Amino acid sequence: MSTGTGDWLAFERKRMREDLVKRKQALTPTLREGLAWPFPEAVNQLSKDVVSTAVRGKSPNQAGGRIYVLEFRGPGQYVKLGSVRQDFRRRVLQHQRIARVHQYALVDAWFSPHIPNPVELEGALKKFLRITHAQHDGEYFLGLDFDRAASVAGDLTGSP
Repeated sequence: MSTGTGDWLAFERKRMREDLVKRKQALTPTLREGLAWPFPEAVNQLSKDVVSTAVRGKSPNQAGGRIYVLEFRGPGQYVKLGSVRQDFRRRVLQHQRIARVHQYALVDAWFSPHIPNPVELEGALKKFLRITHAQHDGEYFLGLDFDRAASVAGDLTGSP
């Protein structure tokens, strides 16, 4: 990939993220009231868009795996950390199905590029965040700032 293409992808991803953050903030009051499934189209579209934006410009499925950071909002907010070696979209759909039963919707996502050791990096990410964030249960972090978690994950994997 040429520098020009990389710069354009970074610019485009930044522009798209800004739009997603505005949409997430606008939907938060509605999500806090608690929504029964099926969710309104604006919520469903945000969930789809955060996943496609998070992987934009990153390597397609290939050998290795990814770590991910997902943010869900509903009556409260939580961040889910994990790793996947296979189809990441399928894994996200599994998390979405579990969350929506409890009236939570996916509102943000971050995925690493393909890495050779996703399980080990996932463990390191959880250990670090558990030191600095008291409200956690396994890979679920209640009230954790999504941008902070994604930044730490990016630092661990050397990716934005």
